[in-house]
Amino acid sequence: PKYEDKVSCFDGFDQVIQHDRIDAIYIPLANEEHTDVSLKAIRAKKHVLIEKPMAMKSEEVKILIKEAFKNNVKIMEGFMYAFHPQFDRIKNIIKSNILGEINYAHSMFSFPIQPARFYRINRPMNCGGGALWDIGPYAIHTLRQCFQENPLRVKAIAKLNKYGADISTTGLIDFGNSKRATFDISFECTRRSEFEVFGPQGRIKCPTVWQPDNKQAKIIINTESSGLTEEVVPAANHFILEINHFNKIIGSGVSPKLSNDDAYWNSKTLEGIEQSIQKDNWITL
Repeated sequence: PKYEDKVSCFDGFDQVIQHDRIDAIYIPLANEEHTDVSLKAIRAKKHVLIEKPMAMKSEEVKILIKEAFKNNVKIMEGFMYAFHPQFDRIKNIIKSNILGEINYAHSMFSFPIQPARFYRINRPMNCGGGALWDIGPYAIHTLRQCFQENPLRVKAIAKLNKYGADISTTGLIDFGNSKRATFDISFECTRRSEFEVFGPQGRIKCPTVWQPDNKQAKIIINTESSGLTEEVVPAANHFILEINHFNKIIGSGVSPKLSNDDAYWNSKTLEGIEQSIQKDNWITL
């Protein structure tokens, strides 16, 4: 059959959710729309891959987890970058302890926003607008993957537009025991998607997190014992790898690479950062 004969079109999400031949649904909607549509899909016995953030409130993440268990379906937060082989390599280097125990990490994510994307900043932060809930999840998620501990408290400052959406946000995360991380996200700076991890014996840098599928990835390692080296990681399509992994979760019961507890703590941390911006103070998580 022709390609167009294989495509089904629907008038709305309810038709997709209720379709008896659909087993799993991907939710790529605006940040503030994730919870309601995901709950509908879960209660219709559909497995759901929910684009980051899973929800804007950590309590809503708890509800999604509870409902998924109740309805015997799988859910996972969509962070495509975590499925690129460069991410596994970075995690393995951290685990190898060649850097020593990680005590600092830094992430930077940005791109200069164009008029066609102004829909991202036309409402306040608490309604899903701004950099924090758009590119902020990447900045926070990458940092959290570098530590064994969950964040204890956060502090951030932001530049807000007339709608109350953050155009740029910079912050600090305290993991306890003198372990900390900083982040910078912006719709005003040149394109950046990178993070760097430090320990007493060395550091490792991921120069490009949003890795194109037609280019090899590069990891930069600098240790006290071996000096500066660069590793090349084969090109890969992290979106396809993410979808294939979710299919395995559904079909064979494989444990999700990104746990629901991970989604909860990412939302909780972002939630705290938003509160810190509003209150101009440290927020304990």
